[in-house]
Amino acid sequence: MEPRRLALPIEAELLPHVASDHLAAAGQALADHPSVHGAFATSGPSNLHAAAYFPDLAALYGFLSRDLVGLGITHVETAVVSRAAKRTPAPLQPVPSR
Repeated sequence: MEPRRLALPIEAELLPHVASDHLAAAGQALADHPSVHGAFATSGPSNLHAAAYFPDLAALYGFLSRDLVGLGITHVETAVVSRAAKRTPAPLQPVPSR
């Protein structure tokens, strides 16, 4: 589904680094957030990854400045997706039999 059709034109990829003793709780909090459509642990400089959709830049800012507070995040890199080159197509609908 194209998120713009759902009035969610801002797509962001978030790469937070979380203290190891907060990793599970922070990951679960991200996964439970209504704006986040994917969250998983990873390795490297950022140990979590989250992908989210927002209605506008103010909502993204609110997410970064309010919703992430208290999760043990030491820093987060954010990339706003300006154009998706590929997106998984919607599942095919079965043709009704007669």
